[in-house]
Amino acid sequence: MEVRDADGNSLGYFQSKLMTLGGGFYVYDASGNQFAEVKGNWKGFSFKFLAADGREIGTVDKKWGGLMKEMFTSADSYHIQFAPDVTNNPGIAALLLAAGLAIDIVFKERG
Repeated sequence: MEVRDADGNSLGYFQSKLMTLGGGFYVYDASGNQFAEVKGNWKGFSFKFLAADGREIGTVDKKWGGLMKEMFTSADSYHIQFAPDVTNNPGIAALLLAAGLAIDIVFKERG
């Protein structure tokens, strides 16, 4: 999956992992360098953004929507948080935000 800005310029892309229990994928910048990994836990409601050096640069957590919403709709809410050095780089922040959206699309909305 490739991510582009409003002008059509590539910000980067995602590549799935071959085997993973909790879900996840790799995040590459526009130059093709892997700079992050999205790693889920086995329950599938929390994900971490890990930099290439292993430090945590962000998280994605599913928020409980209440019993009625959870039972009768497919709508989900997520909280995405980035480390301060990520928020200072708009291109990286946009790419990781797209990765947060991809978590729901790839892992949670499959029928």
